[in-house]
Formats: sequence, C-alpha cells, structure tokens
Amino acid sequence: MPQPAAAAAATDLHCSSPALPPPDGPTVAGLLSSAPAPAPRGATPLWPGEPRLWSWGDWHSGEVRTVQCALVRLAVVGQCLADDVTMRDDLRLAVQDGRWERLTRWPGAYLLITLHDDGRLIAYADPAGQFPLYYGRRGHSTVLSTRARTAAALSGAAGRPDTAALAAHIVCPAVPELTEGRTAHDGIRRLGGGQALEITPSGGCTLWTYEDLAPDPDARFEDSAAQLRSALTRAVALRTDSAPRITSDFSGGLDSTSLAFLAARTTRWTPLDAFVYHHPDAPTGDLAHALVHAEHARSIRLSVTCGNEESLPYSGLSEHGSADQPDPAAVIGARTRLRMDHIARGGPGIHLTGEGGDALLAAPPASLGDIAATAGLRRLLADGRALARMRQLSPADVILRARRLARTPLHRAMRDLARRLDEPLDHPPQWADAVAWWPAPGPETTWLATGARRHLVELAEERARSAGPASPSAPATPGTRAVLCELRTSAATQAHLTAVARPFGIWPHAPFLDNEVVRACTRLPLPHRIDPFTAKPLLAAALTDLVPGPVLRRRTKGDYAAENYRGARRSMTHIRERLLRSPLADLGIIEPSRVIASVERAAAGLPAPFPALNRLLGADLWLTAGDSRREHP
Repeated sequence: MPQPAAAAAATDLHCSSPALPPPDGPTVAGLLSSAPAPAPRGATPLWPGEPRLWSWGDWHSGEVRTVQCALVRLAVVGQCLADDVTMRDDLRLAVQDGRWERLTRWPGAYLLITLHDDGRLIAYADPAGQFPLYYGRRGHSTVLSTRARTAAALSGAAGRPDTAALAAHIVCPAVPELTEGRTAHDGIRRLGGGQALEITPSGGCTLWTYEDLAPDPDARFEDSAAQLRSALTRAVALRTDSAPRITSDFSGGLDSTSLAFLAARTTRWTPLDAFVYHHPDAPTGDLAHALVHAEHARSIRLSVTCGNEESLPYSGLSEHGSADQPDPAAVIGARTRLRMDHIARGGPGIHLTGEGGDALLAAPPASLGDIAATAGLRRLLADGRALARMRQLSPADVILRARRLARTPLHRAMRDLARRLDEPLDHPPQWADAVAWWPAPGPETTWLATGARRHLVELAEERARSAGPASPSAPATPGTRAVLCELRTSAATQAHLTAVARPFGIWPHAPFLDNEVVRACTRLPLPHRIDPFTAKPLLAAALTDLVPGPVLRRRTKGDYAAENYRGARRSMTHIRERLLRSPLADLGIIEPSRVIASVERAAAGLPAPFPALNRLLGADLWLTAGDSRREHP
C-alpha cells in the first residue's frame, strides 16, 4: 500500500525561507509567487519541471494522482475512484468550456487542485471537508499545503498558535462561525468543505462556496433513496474492485454494519473480515448486536478486538499528540491503535468505517425548528411529543423550544451566545439544550481564563453584527446548519483516523463521506428524511433487500461512557499533572484548577463534560507535540 518515502526531511525552500521540520505525515505543498522557488531538497515535484507544487512522505497507492493537458495541470489528493481515462477526458472538457466543477463529480472524496499556465491555482475541497487545504502568506508569496503544520512552517507562523481558535475549539465547537476559516496556527486559514479558492501569481486570493449542499424543496423521498442506493453501492463496489485487501468495522449498528454487508456482496476476498471493539469490563452494547448479525452471514468473518486497562481513554497521553491540528480523539489513541494493530495483522488494505452516517441520516435536535417552520403544527406536535417521551422530557417544553427556535434568526442566536458565555449552563448540554442553533455553552466555559472568554464574547457580538437580519451567507434553517456542522466534524474525525492508521498500512475509507453520497442525502429537505419512529428512514429505504432488516432497525448506539469514567479514574494523576503544566494556561486560555475540579468530579463518577475535556486535552497534546518538534528538529 504505502509508496516509498520521497524524503525523510526537507530543507530551505530558498535562502530566505524557514527550515522545514521533518515531515510528520505525507504532504502536498507549494509556494506561489511571481518568481517560484525550487522544491525543497528531497521533495518531489508533482510534475517534472514544475517547481510550484511538490510532495513528500509515504502516500497510499492512488492517494495522490495527477493528469495534465494543454494549459492545465491537475492534482487529486484523497480517494478519487475515477479511472484515468475519465479524468483526462473531463479535464479536456473543462479546459474547453470552463466548467471546472464537473471535476468534483467523480466518485469518491478528494481535494482537487488545478494549476494553470497563466500562474493561477484553483483548489476545490470535497463537499464534506475530509480533505482540506491550508494556506497563508509569506511576504509576497502564498504558501499552501494539505497539512496545516507544513503551511505554518512555510509561512513562518510555526509555533504561533491562534489562541481564539483554540478557545473556541474547546468550548464552542458547534459554532464554527466564531473563527470561520481560521486554524490553530496563527495566520493559516483552511479551505473547508464545499469551498473553492483561487490564488493568482500576484498573491490575490478569492474564496467562494461552490457546493452549499442546500436542500432541494422539490426533492422526493423515493428519488433520494434511489440516489443514495446508487451512490453508496457504487462507492463500496469501486473500493472492493481495486483494494488488495478490504475490511470493515462491524459495530452491529446501521452505518458500519450496512457497509460491511454491501462490501461482502462485491469483494473478491471472502469471507470479509469485519471487526467490532469490546471492553469486557466496560461494555458498550455493540458486541451482542454484532454477534447476532454476523451469525446469519456466512460472507462475513467477525473478529472481536478486546480492550484492556492500557487501551482505556486517557492512557498514554504523551504518546498520542496530534501532529497537525488539535484532535479530540487523541485521548482514545491507545484504543484506536489497538484496533488498527488488530486489523493490520491480516495485511495492509482499505478499511471501511461508518463515519458520516449519523451526520447525514440521523435527526439533530435542531431539526425540530425546521419542522416548526415548514412542516406545520400537526407534524411538530407529533414529532415533538414522540421525541420528548423517548427521552423522558416534557413534551410541552420541547415543542416550545422548537417554536422559539423557528422564530430566532441567526444574528439573534449569536447575541444570545455572547450573553451565555457569561452565564453558561450549570450542566453538560443535554438533548433538549440542542433544540437551538447550537447548544448553549456548558460548565466547561468556566475553564476559560477571563481574557479568553471575553475574546469569544467579542467575536460572538461581531458575528451577530455581520450576520444581520438577512445575511445571504446564513444557512436556510437551524437543522440544515446543524447537519453541516456535524458533517464537518465527522470529516475531521475521519481525517485524524487516517493519520493514526497510516503507520499500520491501513487506509480507512468512509463511503458516507463520498461526494455523491453526501449530495444524495443533503438534497432531500431535513423534515422529509427523518422520522422519530424509524431509525434513519432514508438509509433503510435505500438499502432494503441489500442489508438484513434487523440491521436497519437497530435504534441504539454503543455507549462509551463507562470507559470514559474508568479511564478518567485510572489516569487522574497524570491528567492533573498534565493540566498543571499545560501550555494552554501559559497562553492565557484556561485556568487549570477549574479543569482539574471537573476531572475530579468525573473520577468520582459524577457528571462531567467529557467531550469538552477531550477537546482540551487534544489541544494540549497538539501544543506539546509542536513544542517537542521545535526543540528536537
């Protein structure tokens, strides 16, 4: 699978450029200016004789593909499943008619970069945002890379964290508008899902959204189900056709288990090796479902990855720092590596995950606002009562929240966010709290130092003013916005998993994040694709007769809370020591004593904001990993 490394390190781009750190992952990068510099020593130009874009590192076979024709060179990074002939033919057509976005319609998910002979570079990120591009400035030049840390090194911004972005990441992850486009590296911006960027030789940058994933009000459920069926089966079949080995997660839930059944129908390697994770002392509930489903499928061979004390969350934190962007999943790095090691024992290959399925097919609480605004009172009463009773909540309270949400514009929600940052919830956000544009800030807000919290308040107030009563850039509905936010989070989670799995020779693929799968799901208005009485009705309709009915009817998900509490108790001393010396405190972002108090509550078995703690520790690991690289180049 991985190709030989292009280089173990890189040096100066030219005499005035900074020395680049050893690459901690494969990278496509470049420097655009009126006088392009040569590629770093050891790096490989993407095209012979073209110094502006280059690559280094251990890529999987087919992860970077290039084609060219008169006037234009094209690079695709990620999981492009189109054949070479289609890529060349479509590129020629795009040169003739200027319809470059047709190149984003190939199967798979990928970052698209076109380099034109007049010096312009135009990049398109995939609709989900799994394959972003990072860019910034160095003098009169524009630097770019598929890795944020490399872009920061090229720009001279390495070692300068964006404190506002880090604070927002910890306490307001559901409000990306606060630091739109910014990254944890100061001065480095991110080309995210569905966005395009044009860079001219003079340094001009134009950013726009080419794929907003807006629902089509005329879309019909039956048509969308057929489109999803076609897109998802094709996504899996193309992978099974080309992979030397293919495996799959098999949690017993809808998403990964459905993919495993689809893969088992088309793979040349039977039975399909499928994997479920289980900790005997802290069960999640997945194993029983997986065993039942696998028992009736001769085409699937189920393996159980057994957790242990060393694989608990928060174990060996110093070994799991994220090399590129802060990663909340770094706290479960031991478990992830245990899983990847188990999968890799059978050899390298593509591993299917169900990431993205929940974001696209489940109903976020904010969808009740869409129902209140567009589907009528009768539908709101029926859905609101059903959802409230399932969660043992007051139906009246849930319905009132939904009606209030339908009348709340985005700019007013931003003003309310500014106020709630000063008056956060006294409990971790619950399901009902998310019947809103975003959940109100929880008790983790008190972890912030006063200056950091005030900065977020100012950002929220500024966004409220810029959004205005009728901002054209605002999402159409709260539910649509929530789906996109969850989709971006899923894409980032999958990208981090790919980085962790790379040393094992495993290449995780998430077919639900493929471009055409994402389009098929989001095209249908949210009220039409959800039902409180049916788990993911669009998926069930799409995969009827391809996946066993009991798989599509499961309504529960694995619950890792027991592992979180067990891991917090086991690693309490190490977490406390880490927080006391955290660079997040040195940067004026957090007050460690307040975080430690929350961790002690968790160790005692009391409610605690684990997701926020994971984001904070992921940011701390990212910062300390960066410090280590600067001290030991």
